Amino acid sequence: MNNTALEICPSILHYHNAVHISYIVWRSCGLLCIIFGIPGHLFSIIILSNKNNRKEPTSLYFLAIACCELIFLLGISWLWFVGMSIIKTDPRQILSCGLFYSILIGSTILSNLYLASMSIDRNFIILYPTRYRLIITRQHVLKRIVLIFLITILFMIPHHFYYYYNKNTTLFICEFHKFIDRWKIHIWPFIHAILFVSIPSIITCISSIMLLHNRRKHRRLTKNILGEKARRIERNSILIVFISLALAFTTLPIVILQIFIVHDRLFNHEIYCLTRWKTYKILLNWFLTLASFSYSCKFYIRLTISRTFRKEFLQLLNCIFRRKDKINEQHLMALNKQNKVRTTSI
Repeated sequence: MNNTALEICPSILHYHNAVHISYIVWRSCGLLCIIFGIPGHLFSIIILSNKNNRKEPTSLYFLAIACCELIFLLGISWLWFVGMSIIKTDPRQILSCGLFYSILIGSTILSNLYLASMSIDRNFIILYPTRYRLIITRQHVLKRIVLIFLITILFMIPHHFYYYYNKNTTLFICEFHKFIDRWKIHIWPFIHAILFVSIPSIITCISSIMLLHNRRKHRRLTKNILGEKARRIERNSILIVFISLALAFTTLPIVILQIFIVHDRLFNHEIYCLTRWKTYKILLNWFLTLASFSYSCKFYIRLTISRTFRKEFLQLLNCIFRRKDKINEQHLMALNKQNKVRTTSI
């Protein structure tokens, strides 16, 4: 090995502790995300699917976002189980690397775009209260959700043909087929970072800040304490600002890391040197931990802030427990009948 190679691939002994710590954090937090994140999104989907919520346009957006983030957490959970050797088969071997990547990344893209679209609609509802019912209807929202879904699929379909799985070298990004033009692969991370992460987050933040400014202006003009509905709008706006910032600061690092990995795989023949590979593994573990934590916390944040959502959650729990008690009661009645039959026969 020449001197240049030695400079590029130095000793990795000092990376061992960092890699070990990143794996411990990822495995610990990954377990917490599985335990709390997936049930939280399932509860959200059940609550948002009830008859009253299905009539609300914004609830349809929240329902679509919860479904997308549940898919992301299920995919990450599968990778976590493989990393812990609980499941032997990697999902990228079963579904193909390109398909798994498209499902996992596509779900985060959909979540960002739905959140941005919902923020725009909420702005229109608040700023034009007399006109929004003619434009922002349930059918309108459903059409927009389907349209965003179809556009995202069109963007993600080519990745099924770009990638393949290599157990020894695949991190989060799969290997590229050699017959694919380099520029097609190289430009995608930039499109992802700008079009599907940065711009939706900026739109969501601006929309929520506009709503907050509108509420504060309304309060100064009326010189009255905000009503319950106005306070709920203000709390939801603050919540959406924090959610959009959390998504930006947890998803964008993975996309930026993707840019470096793709660039190195295309133009740097020393990518598989141990130092660079260890660095990517450390960063990937930390960034996946942040993203999983961000997607897992939404249900609990909303449960804390939204009084209506908390009331519906308590009603759901009450319904579950009553149903369980009813099943137990029916089971006891059946046992009593069996005992009476036996006593009579004796």
